[in-house]
Amino acid sequence: MAQNAVKISTPALVGEDLAPEVLWAPVSSRVLRHGSRRLEASTFLTDGYGLRQGLEVLSSTVSMSLMAHVWQPNRLKGYQVEDGKGLPFLSAGQVFEGQPRVRKWLATAMVPRPESRYLESGWIMMSCSGEVGRVTAVYDEHLDKVITHDLLRVVPLDRADYGWLYAYMKTPTFFAIARSSQYGHMIKHLEPGHVLDMPVAMPEANVRERISAKATEALRLRQSSRRLQAEADTAYARLVNPQQIPLETSFSTRVSASSLTSGRRRFEGQFYRSDVLHVEQLVKAAAVCVQPLADVVESVTMSPRFKRYFGPKGTTYRSAGELFDVNPAVTKRIYAGLLDNAEVYMLRPGEMIMARSGQTYGLLGRTMVLNENHAGSFGSEDLIRIVPDQAKARTGYLQTVLNHVEYGRPRVVRFASGTSVPHLDPPDIREVLIPRFDSTQEEAIADLSDEATRLGAHADRLETEAVQAAENAVSALTGRHGSLRPLHADA
Repeated sequence: MAQNAVKISTPALVGEDLAPEVLWAPVSSRVLRHGSRRLEASTFLTDGYGLRQGLEVLSSTVSMSLMAHVWQPNRLKGYQVEDGKGLPFLSAGQVFEGQPRVRKWLATAMVPRPESRYLESGWIMMSCSGEVGRVTAVYDEHLDKVITHDLLRVVPLDRADYGWLYAYMKTPTFFAIARSSQYGHMIKHLEPGHVLDMPVAMPEANVRERISAKATEALRLRQSSRRLQAEADTAYARLVNPQQIPLETSFSTRVSASSLTSGRRRFEGQFYRSDVLHVEQLVKAAAVCVQPLADVVESVTMSPRFKRYFGPKGTTYRSAGELFDVNPAVTKRIYAGLLDNAEVYMLRPGEMIMARSGQTYGLLGRTMVLNENHAGSFGSEDLIRIVPDQAKARTGYLQTVLNHVEYGRPRVVRFASGTSVPHLDPPDIREVLIPRFDSTQEEAIADLSDEATRLGAHADRLETEAVQAAENAVSALTGRHGSLRPLHADA
């Protein structure tokens, strides 16, 4: 008699019917019972989710709510007024800049509870919209200004924890955890409650103290650097405008017809703005003489455009925007070996760079001096490169003259061309007039600016060491071999 075969069907393996390109992973049902985004799949598919779990199982780990107060002011709808007529305002992007400058002023009557929008020293700022998870400290330039609601305020409950919290929140591990907690489709967001629930790794006290001391010293040096450059700017302003004559602000001006028959943009109105023409008059009247930039430097050049090949094993790549931020993390790496003449794009200590594209109220025309921290990095072609000649004019003096907020950069930006995205070109920058004063006066300004550059570079190195030490400490706690590379998720 034939026996009946009994076929027991087994359930299909999870995910076997999904297309190969679909990213999936099994998740315990227990994690779906709590959390504000428990049904958002991307939460469980990021590296940050796994890193967070690895920290939360440790008995030494505490939540951010036990370490800091995290809050955010109400949404602000500001009404812009004329410069100097209301309250100075800084956006999120400006707060992260190395030299934040006020671009907007808001009507005082339309800013509810302005005191709730001011910052205090010892706080930590964290981006919560767009590219969430970026962290910076509060510096003198941020004080007494209205700061956007798009930054979370992280206030340590114990001042002694400030340095450790800052270094830890700058680590790739914390950045990944923050990114795993974001929500939103086109524009990502974080809320104070999300950050309060995030884990804070707590190595041994002596480890935290050592890292905290290094991070705190880095912040102190950076603030000292900014104060020195501010002194250089003040000294230069006194030379150009010793009587502090107010600048012209009229919307129209008269120019000689003969001035329209020469120059590359003789019919562009902004070239003849009354305030810029007034600055030019002050500079020429105060200086012993003026010289074109080309006469006091070795070269002013720009590299050609190129096709980018990015990858995780490439050379550190720096865009113009990143170079003007405070010690930014590496976000992209480029395969420089695939490009012809890759050496012309490399950043070299001692040279100067100028942002050649952007908005006239933004980074366009800003300059900075490259230091040893930039050596070996690949720079964007969107930079004008200036090689100083120390025998003719010291780098610190040129940096102060070209980058001064009132008597420098406006004289550069006037050469911009274009509507949507204005650009600067080397032939015009070579013609920017450099005022020459007594050598002792120029030397004094150069000394201040050069020392500011040196201190700023040292501060960046100390901060990088502190953040790497914090990352290594977290890796040791969780049993990871090595540490995460400081490369953002969008690389």
